[in-house]
Amino acid sequence: MKKIGYFFFSFLPLFASVALQLAAAFPVLGLCLIQVCYAAIFSGSKMSYAEFAMRLNDISRNPAFTSAVSVVFASCGILIFGLWYAKQFNGSLKQPAKLFSNPKILLGILLLVPGLQVISSFLTAFSASLFPGWMDFYEKIMENAGFTSSISPLLVLYAVLLGPIEEELTFRGVIFSSAQKSMPFWAANIFQSLLFAIFHMNLIQGIYAFFIGCFLGFIAGRSGSIYYSIFLHILFNSWGTFVSSDSLIYQYPLFTILFMFLSIVTGILGFILFYKNTAPAGVKQFPDPSDM
Repeated sequence: MKKIGYFFFSFLPLFASVALQLAAAFPVLGLCLIQVCYAAIFSGSKMSYAEFAMRLNDISRNPAFTSAVSVVFASCGILIFGLWYAKQFNGSLKQPAKLFSNPKILLGILLLVPGLQVISSFLTAFSASLFPGWMDFYEKIMENAGFTSSISPLLVLYAVLLGPIEEELTFRGVIFSSAQKSMPFWAANIFQSLLFAIFHMNLIQGIYAFFIGCFLGFIAGRSGSIYYSIFLHILFNSWGTFVSSDSLIYQYPLFTILFMFLSIVTGILGFILFYKNTAPAGVKQFPDPSDM
């Protein structure tokens, strides 16, 4: 009965995270209201309700608004889910420096990134061929979020740092830990990855998010530390943020083929390095069901 309770409890962080996203919009929207009112007063001209609503709508549709909401959401999420993970599941948020003293593990994670990007790109392209309408929707989301030729510092802060930390604490931290109390590791990993995919709220992104979520769960579980999955998530998002599809490696077929080949090779090497230098019997991040 207790295991069933933990299973249903695993959904709560997902609902809380979605609700937090909505709540984060209110303080940013409040600042936008102040900005619009100040502009109207400073100009000395009367503004009709229709003009006021139009200006507010323009601001709320601006990528800067989306980035600001994302930063507020991620900052609050790190605090809330970090404390939740630490208090209820005894998740360690103060890892010793020696945990990262093995250069082979860090190098292995680093080498994994290009390979994961190639697989994610393949999954995206394959999904787009099956669901072209969803691909258009996904591209519009990315454009509205500010992923254009000139990415704002606020978006970089969220996409590269705050977002990965918040998502790891939520999904590989709280949700994974809760799911582990009601099911085996492999099932809990698939479960948290499925919720991670749903959290992205679009089919194209959800498909590769499921794959990445499974891999991040494996990294966290195998190493016994959520810090390694955070490290990989930050590197993965950094690549996706700064390496655009029109960069040199994607402009010429020969470069693209060579890059894909090298990425797969380095990815396999990275996986071997990581796997051989970590052990399931190491520092435990997630409790075993048999211990409950």
